[in-house]
Amino acid sequence: MSKSTFVKPETAIKDVLMSPTPITSTLRVPGTSGRPLPYKAIDGAFQGSFARAVDHSLTVHDVPWYRRREYYTKGWTDPVIWRSAVVECLATSSMIYVSGQFGVTLMNSGTTQIVGYVGIFNAILLSSFIYATATATGGHLNPMITFMTILCGLTPLSRGMVLILAQTLAGLVAGGVLLGSLGHDRAVSHMGGGNFFDPRVLSPGQALLTETMSSATLLTLAIGNGLDPRQQQLYGPRIGPLLVGLSMGLVTCAGTGIAPGYTGPGLNPARAIALAVAGYNWQNHWIWWVGPALGSIIVAAVYSFAPPDHADHIRNKTKGSVV
Repeated sequence: MSKSTFVKPETAIKDVLMSPTPITSTLRVPGTSGRPLPYKAIDGAFQGSFARAVDHSLTVHDVPWYRRREYYTKGWTDPVIWRSAVVECLATSSMIYVSGQFGVTLMNSGTTQIVGYVGIFNAILLSSFIYATATATGGHLNPMITFMTILCGLTPLSRGMVLILAQTLAGLVAGGVLLGSLGHDRAVSHMGGGNFFDPRVLSPGQALLTETMSSATLLTLAIGNGLDPRQQQLYGPRIGPLLVGLSMGLVTCAGTGIAPGYTGPGLNPARAIALAVAGYNWQNHWIWWVGPALGSIIVAAVYSFAPPDHADHIRNKTKGSVV
């Protein structure tokens, strides 16, 4: 009779994470006679996705993304990408619409606890929508996130540009629907629900600096907690979206209320264009696009300088030396 061997849980987890053999997982779908469906068949399971962890294989390329031709040319006609874009557009417009409504509700309530409400609401809203869309689209829901992952080499150019197009269209749609829901007078008087500042109190340069640093902070937390492929092997698809939502809550809570007449960092260009459409307010609108773009470039530059797989490259170059 063979004796059973007890293995400590921490030892088993370490063996799984350090195993050179990719872990394969399957999902059984009702109506398919028990035929397993590989997780990698999920539309949203690409390298720069919040659902990336469902595919445990990790490709480390010999050359950086900007020197790989397929990064620019592959996927433009892939129906999976365009199908994901449709879902991304619907989800992003819904999220922005609810966010705009919340802004108007806060203004009408006359509450003095705006900072706390904004932080909690944004954390719950973003986490919920990422969970809902990660497997279908990747769960970006924000041109800033997608642009940053393109520059980091995590989202191919084709998928990234299609997603940004869908997110921007979602902003236009959400702005129009919000305008129709509120009515012209109420929408204009409430500035569409957010994304504005008083130039007599805060200069455009100050607003741009705040937007840039807030965007870089959120992106650092997003890529560290949810989008970095190596981190996803630790957190998995369950914890990452929640941590990113909490990060959004922290950053918006910190930036809201730093100056009278300032609604805080926008952190989502698609939301900015929606509220501009709803409130007929395009003054200094460029800040809500340039700031996130600069933040994305900063984070992508650091990520490219020290990518998560840099230790593997060093090992290959030193032929087995310990790093």
